[in-house]
Amino acid sequence: MPFSTDATWPKDLLTIFDIYRHHDDSDELPENRYYGPYNKLLNYCFSDFIAPHQHFGDLTLSDTVDVIVFLIVFDANCRPVLFAEVKDDAWNTRPDFRLSADEQMRQRYDTMLSKCLIPRLWGLSLLGTSLRVYCGGVATNSIEPGFEDSQSPDHNQPRFDKMKEIVGDILAHST
Repeated sequence: MPFSTDATWPKDLLTIFDIYRHHDDSDELPENRYYGPYNKLLNYCFSDFIAPHQHFGDLTLSDTVDVIVFLIVFDANCRPVLFAEVKDDAWNTRPDFRLSADEQMRQRYDTMLSKCLIPRLWGLSLLGTSLRVYCGGVATNSIEPGFEDSQSPDHNQPRFDKMKEIVGDILAHST
């Protein structure tokens, strides 16, 4: 079923995240562990949009070490409507890492907010599978929320409901 009519995350998508979250292969690059599941999730949510793999042109070398996966969802005119920055699970265990993740998200907004043509640019900060949702107001050049010291825990239904809200908002303003 399509995301627009689903009431919960599809079982196969949840299975993919469970497998990758618990898969411990020390020889595997962390980006290989996260890119597939998050790319599948964004393509499930945004079937008519594109979410190509991104390069880190606007980050310093020290920033790129911290980012495992960076995805942007573009509209049909190649303008950003949502971006996701994924870091390893270990980032959720230390307040200084969470603060650094928050600062990097705000730097992304500095780069991309003016390129968004709908009222809001959504951002997802994912520390492993812990989530913080950001919303950048294009007209006001503002970003919410302010810094908070913890990410949302893994609760599938509230996260699904929030993604439904985000996707609905993007689709409503992209037509």
